[in-house]
Amino acid sequence: MHRSTRIASIFVAPAVFLLTACGDQRAPTEATRTAARAVAINADALAPGHSGGIVAHDACDPATFNLTEFGPRTCLKEGRTTFPQFIAELTATQVAKGWELTPGNLTARFGVDIQGNNIGGEVHTFTPVRQFGGGFIQVLNDLTGNPVPAPECLQLDDDDKVPAGGKYAIEAEKLASVVDASGIARVQCCIHPWMRTEVRMQHAAL
Repeated sequence: MHRSTRIASIFVAPAVFLLTACGDQRAPTEATRTAARAVAINADALAPGHSGGIVAHDACDPATFNLTEFGPRTCLKEGRTTFPQFIAELTATQVAKGWELTPGNLTARFGVDIQGNNIGGEVHTFTPVRQFGGGFIQVLNDLTGNPVPAPECLQLDDDDKVPAGGKYAIEAEKLASVVDASGIARVQCCIHPWMRTEVRMQHAAL
């Protein structure tokens, strides 16, 4: 059996957490997808009171992702990366192309939320962390060289898991709580831990 196939078969077994995250997804309408793309492109479309936006992307192929033990609604977008390709790429490079948070670097203000927009087909999180680390799916952590979960990823509420087409307010208080001495806060997906953004926090001008 090919190595990536063996890993894929091991990977789908401990699926309880991701089933919880993905099982209640609703298929986004074309209007939802269009609106999400507009938010990703046009800063004026961000909700009032948000200082910027972070966008979650993925490239999941529903025909193969939805046949895994993660459930038939794991992927709700017509991506081109099959599940075996996804596992093989993680095994080879520790990241999967197409799964990313953009921008990779962002400037935001203390006291102002950042808006997260999931325009991918899978569930993602936009979790402020003190240091980048693994998420709550240990097999993905191991495949991507992040064996130790970020503590914040083990303390998620259900509404921190953002479905396809969903939006999320990254709270100013949580960002402030993880800022380091150089003024950087870090945001990552706690399912796909290579999806990361660094946020430079600034005080509002007087």
